[in-house]
Amino acid sequence: MYDRTPFYPAVAALLLLFASMLSTSRANSINLTTMATLSSRSAKPGDHVELIVTVRNASHPLVLIPETLTGLRIKVLRKPRLFSIDDEEVWLFRYRVTPLQIGEYQLAPFQVVDGNQSTATKPLFLHVSRKGDAPPLSPEELAIGVNIPESLSQEVIKAVPQPPPKPEPTPSPVDRRSLAGRVSSSIAKALQAFWNYPGK
Repeated sequence: MYDRTPFYPAVAALLLLFASMLSTSRANSINLTTMATLSSRSAKPGDHVELIVTVRNASHPLVLIPETLTGLRIKVLRKPRLFSIDDEEVWLFRYRVTPLQIGEYQLAPFQVVDGNQSTATKPLFLHVSRKGDAPPLSPEELAIGVNIPESLSQEVIKAVPQPPPKPEPTPSPVDRRSLAGRVSSSIAKALQAFWNYPGK
């Protein structure tokens, strides 16, 4: 009969090594994920809009700011911070976007690098107008935001009732009378209202 005693430690060592390799493989298989959001879809020239990039499953991520569009200014608002949320580590990068002129802007994806992994955020849309009102959601915005084909997003938007557009206020006609004429008319109306007052 062979003595199998020396074999058990070797098997145990191999099993521990295999388990360690399997654990490392699983840890490395966790994909780097990121997301970018704006505090508002619309703004007026000169307004400040906050842009937040969150990064998950990363050790020391690096976020690369895309080339700034003409008419927009992007600057770092805070240093990156690491938070623990539900036993998950989340990196938070904050930026300030300042539109300088009216227009429709599409911000390019932010590239995120962590070790040998890399990913990118989705594009963002910012509508800059004189009043800062947000326009209806476009099919392209919806398609990118929820990751569906644009043809499907068009059908979704068509099925949603849209509020009627607000009518533009009618401009008041210009009173071309002289100052004396306007004053005389005002006095005449005041006297007429006085004499017609029922309690006099």
